[in-house]
Amino acid sequence: MTKKKSKKHTEPTEMAEILSKQQLPDKTPDLQTDRDDLMARLQRVSADYQNYQKRIQRDIEQARQFANEDIMKSLLAVIDDMERALQAARENHSPEDPLLQGMELVHNKLLETLGSFGLQAIEAEGKQFDPSEHLAMVQEESDAHPPLTVLKELQTGYTLRGRTIRPSAVVVSKEPQIDQPDDE
Repeated sequence: MTKKKSKKHTEPTEMAEILSKQQLPDKTPDLQTDRDDLMARLQRVSADYQNYQKRIQRDIEQARQFANEDIMKSLLAVIDDMERALQAARENHSPEDPLLQGMELVHNKLLETLGSFGLQAIEAEGKQFDPSEHLAMVQEESDAHPPLTVLKELQTGYTLRGRTIRPSAVVVSKEPQIDQPDDE
């Protein structure tokens, strides 16, 4: 008979005893420091990612709100032409003229429809000049109004959901110049 060679297997408990007898360097503080560092980095990355998601959602919502801006800007010329035509019709026709009344209905319906999408006219006359809403075309001297008051609107300005897409072209007041008497 042949003898089988037996391989010596180490039991798990024996392995633990062998490892415990060996002198392993104590790396526990280094591992805890590394773990704390990794946790802090993970928290920062997680916060950055959440901020990124919020920013993307805001950008998507803003893009959705202002998707029609170019169309609205191009329609402003149509509104201006319609208002000039209405002004001429008011000067040359009676208020009971059915054509004038029809034009006013169409004009009002157009403004109402565009208003439902966020387009609003800027109120300018009598207001304090605001460079974010007004474009000063002319300055006129005025005793009746404080300086930088809008005296007249030359072209209506519009906002889209609170953002100015065309400023109002306006005439702005300034202090009258006082003529100095000649001291000769």
